[in-house]
Amino acid sequence: MTFQLFVPAFVALLVVGPALGAEAPHLDRACLNPGDAREAVTNNRFTDPASALRSAAAIAHAEPLRSRLCRWNEDYVYEITLLRRDGKVLRVFIKAEDGSLVNGRSNL
Repeated sequence: MTFQLFVPAFVALLVVGPALGAEAPHLDRACLNPGDAREAVTNNRFTDPASALRSAAAIAHAEPLRSRLCRWNEDYVYEITLLRRDGKVLRVFIKAEDGSLVNGRSNL
């Protein structure tokens, strides 16, 4: 009986929620598709994505999984996903212009 009361209330909340201002947070990072990323690297003379991936993997002592070029605020960064030996997945952000870490503090 109580289950029958919860289902309509839940459905109503899903429908009305966005109208009440419960919207997704604004993301300030947008990643490029592979074709646009190649074009941006060539046109802007960014750091080679493969070398950025290798250096991040060497610093973190982890296996590289993926590298993506993203526009973050006004800068381009490589979002590099790594897998450590203990199973923890890390995301490292490297500036595409010079190959440096986005912030000095990281959990490597």
